[in-house]
Amino acid sequence: MIPFFRKLRKQLADDNKPIKYMRYAIGEIVLVVIGILIALQINNWNDERKAKMETEALRQSNLQEIYEGLKTDLINFDTILNQLERQKAASKYLLAILDTKDRRVNDSIEFVKKQLEVVFSVSVDRYKNTWDNLNQSGQLLTLKDDDLNKKLIEYYRFYDSRISNFKQLPDEVRRTQRKFAINCFEFENLVKRRESDNEILYNPEWFPCFLSLEGLSYNLILILESCYFNINWFTELKTQSQSIIAYMEENHLQGISPTKKP
Repeated sequence: MIPFFRKLRKQLADDNKPIKYMRYAIGEIVLVVIGILIALQINNWNDERKAKMETEALRQSNLQEIYEGLKTDLINFDTILNQLERQKAASKYLLAILDTKDRRVNDSIEFVKKQLEVVFSVSVDRYKNTWDNLNQSGQLLTLKDDDLNKKLIEYYRFYDSRISNFKQLPDEVRRTQRKFAINCFEFENLVKRRESDNEILYNPEWFPCFLSLEGLSYNLILILESCYFNINWFTELKTQSQSIIAYMEENHLQGISPTKKP
């Protein structure tokens, strides 16, 4: 093609036809410019396509991390609920003894274990994750799913409020309960030697002192009520998490890799 145009240009010049030659020269310049513009447009298309691919890859990565975070939450909720159920059972066990006439302890080992269950704090924390980073940087829209954003905003708002409330009343009551235990049980030694057959740990003579403490029953009732309350709340959180996970698997399954249910 190029030799053809060169031959045509030479022919026009040899024939002394300047107007035709000028038209041809302008046409050739126009063709070159058009070629350059087309090349630039193709390059722009490639850059845009590459940018879109990178944006989509980042979106899918964020979705995957949020999804994995929700799965981790499920595991944490099961741990929390298990601890709360054990604490609830321990509180009911001790209250049942307090409700008897002679407040007799028939199983000293079980009694001490239940007392330890009651005073130990349940660990509840939520660490900063991908959703927090997107929310704080105003990039939630990059997930391109308004329904999912609404679900996540509601879920984490509820989660954070639950943690804030959880760390107030229950821990204060448990600290008071520990003071009761320290007065009668040498609590620090109990914790360190709970697996041994230490005489102090299982000596029934310590139990009447503990069971006669003023405010013990009230404290145990508060702990029991907080267990019921928080079991309901964390069960609801668990249900919310499961619902969002199911939504993501249904609507974003091509971008995320489902893991085994905990």
